[in-house]
Amino acid sequence: MPSLPPKQLRMVIDEASVFQLPDVPLPDGYMMRPYRSGDENGWAETLQACGFEHWNDAEVLAYLEDTERLEGSRVIDYEGRVVAGTFASRDTDETSDAIVPKEGVLDFVVTHPDHRGKGLAKATCTGVAKFFVHLGCQSISLLTDDWRLPAIHVYLSLGFKPVMNRNDMPGRWDAIYEKLKEQGRDHS
Repeated sequence: MPSLPPKQLRMVIDEASVFQLPDVPLPDGYMMRPYRSGDENGWAETLQACGFEHWNDAEVLAYLEDTERLEGSRVIDYEGRVVAGTFASRDTDETSDAIVPKEGVLDFVVTHPDHRGKGLAKATCTGVAKFFVHLGCQSISLLTDDWRLPAIHVYLSLGFKPVMNRNDMPGRWDAIYEKLKEQGRDHS
């Protein structure tokens, strides 16, 4: 049997679980808020610092042209600069490209390497997820990669569940849980 091409991991959290999420306290000097004009440079720099090299100011602005994405996306401001962010997106049906009306998507969750370990991603993910449930979304999903263990730890700690949408997923998730356990982040 031929091997399957790589596919990102999908995770999902339901509306009831999002309602149970507490607001995440931020360290002094950090503030979560929606995007403001002028944030695109800091957001692009943070995306680039996290491995998304193609992002620049114009890309961020173009991505935020969608009104709902602009309204629901969250950034963390530190001394007037974006140091973390999560876009609020919508999923599309794979066959029709139609927007899935009852599902929001956490998109490009990033924290600048100089500001990691402070709960910033947890805060932006929570803020965007709550935005979507207040719009009436019944679930929030995200895509990630097997090697993004710190991010997966955040998502699991928020209550996101793996979606077993392919026959290789159980084995991949077993390996992820084992690696997280080795790091002292047991989610079994």
